[in-house]
Amino acid sequence: MADTVTVLCRLPHGLELRIAPEGDVERRAQLSADNKPDRSPVAYVKSVTINGANRAPDYHPKDNVLLGRVGRTQVEKTFWDTWLAQHKDSDLVKNHCVFAEVTERAAEAKARDFATEKTGFEGVSPEDLKRKGMEAETATR
Repeated sequence: MADTVTVLCRLPHGLELRIAPEGDVERRAQLSADNKPDRSPVAYVKSVTINGANRAPDYHPKDNVLLGRVGRTQVEKTFWDTWLAQHKDSDLVKNHCVFAEVTERAAEAKARDFATEKTGFEGVSPEDLKRKGMEAETATR
């Protein structure tokens, strides 16, 4: 069994994945349900910054094409499993914006599966704006 997994992120900017102390998520959820939310800051146990699509090896800022690209970061499997358990209901997980695979080959295959599925963070080309009757704003400084 592998000690690390490849975490893939389809968002352009990447994310900081953080693990809350054990039981803290449930405790805060229960307090919120009881209409007594705990608004104190969470003291996270561990965090890992994962690369976004703009860190993909084939991304070039001049082209600014993010669709089909994913950032890859090697993360400890225990960290990923814990983070995933705490965030299983997150839209990031449900919409496959962040996911992990054990092998690099599986990670490549999964990335290809989502190559044409948009995240909503892709850039808009000026031509598309013109077709919709809008103008791209240009800097006049």
